[in-house]
Amino acid sequence: MKRSRYLSAMFCLAFCVPACVQAQTMMANRGIAVEDVDVTRDGEYVMLNMKLNLDSLDLPTNTRLVYTPVLKLKGDTVAMPEIVINGRRQQIMYERGEMKGDLDPQAVVVRRCNGKEQTVSYQAAAPLPVGVTDYDVAINEDLCGCGDRLDGTDYTIKRARKPLMAFVRPAAEARKERHIDKTAYIDFPVDRTELHADYRRNSSEIDSIVNTINLVKNDRNLSIRSIDIHGYASPESPYSHNEYLARERAKTLKDYVRRIVNLDDRLFTVSHTAEDWDGLTAYIRESNLDNKDAILGIIADKSLTPDAREWKIKSSYPKDYRFMLDTWYPALRRSDYRVNYTVRPFDVEEAKQVIRTKPQQLSLEEMFLVAQTYEPGSADFNEVMEVAVRMYPGDETANLNAACTRLNMGDADGAKPYLDKAGTSPQAVNARAAYAYLKGDYDEAARLYKQAADAGVAEAKTNLENIK
Repeated sequence: MKRSRYLSAMFCLAFCVPACVQAQTMMANRGIAVEDVDVTRDGEYVMLNMKLNLDSLDLPTNTRLVYTPVLKLKGDTVAMPEIVINGRRQQIMYERGEMKGDLDPQAVVVRRCNGKEQTVSYQAAAPLPVGVTDYDVAINEDLCGCGDRLDGTDYTIKRARKPLMAFVRPAAEARKERHIDKTAYIDFPVDRTELHADYRRNSSEIDSIVNTINLVKNDRNLSIRSIDIHGYASPESPYSHNEYLARERAKTLKDYVRRIVNLDDRLFTVSHTAEDWDGLTAYIRESNLDNKDAILGIIADKSLTPDAREWKIKSSYPKDYRFMLDTWYPALRRSDYRVNYTVRPFDVEEAKQVIRTKPQQLSLEEMFLVAQTYEPGSADFNEVMEVAVRMYPGDETANLNAACTRLNMGDADGAKPYLDKAGTSPQAVNARAAYAYLKGDYDEAARLYKQAADAGVAEAKTNLENIK
């Protein structure tokens, strides 16, 4: 018994998933009650803690009772060390080594003292493959006391059933519209609008824009809908001149890029912001400028024109202004661009290939249909659900299905971040009930299962029956 007690203590220190705690009377014809049943699962072991109350047992002196806790799996049985209850004469024979039958060296052997209160505490662990989630914990009663379990009676004390998850098929996208957003820092000569590819860092910046557009243009699965270019200037006065520079430089960049990528001019749109005060404000808020709050107050003063605002900062706080001019203003002179495109629909076989290389081209529904080609709970199935939530981290359905995947594996803690973003659908309620069940909160699990079952989730109805 020493080893099984050691195993039980060791694994209870780990992150165990508790099962139902039950107290029930069984084997009533013999007056034995099974109490304080506690079954826990951790990794590859199932731990059993319970007590046998012998208060009402009147055992003849020459009688021996053998009870063997077992895990009953589909097509297999895993035995734990026996509990042997001896009458007075049988105990004497046992101590002399005269008992017949092969007992586990770790068996719990006790002598029944008739007429007295007596409780046998039992702790043991049995191996169980991680993938096995449905099993019964039972006690086998050996009627002859000879160690033969085949002719005995099994009393089930715990049924462990993996919660059934209700995965949800995402809504179909009528049209898969996507976009790529990037920023280019094109340097123009001071107060000029002509673009020189060999000027400062322009060569690498232009290459980045062209490569981004060609990445979409040359992919047979994608179709460009439009390319938007938005130019910004920094807030040096005068405002009217900055507006001219922002507008004309954006047009110049558009014309230059359009010729390289050889696309219809009608695909391009151009817009501009004369002075990027929002961008400057963001830099100031994250800074440690000596006069940070005062400068922000000037910027927020709507009674000032842009030129008056800029002059007031420059004259009132020349040191801070010089720092902003040298450090942040160059970054404010930029061109944001967006490539808008559509993705063609894929059949399931195509999608199975695309998800491995360019999952961003798939809709959530297409990913879900790929998952349906695999066995639920398999590595491939789980991987698809994980990819889906990575591609659509804010989508409630993606988070629900990812949570269900983790719960299916018994990973309640791993499911929690997804459950928090899974919405309030009946299927999500069923998933939260499974989370409560795996964390050992059976009252909450039953309440939520009932709520989901009442809303029509068939899996919740089965789960509620199992938990009862």
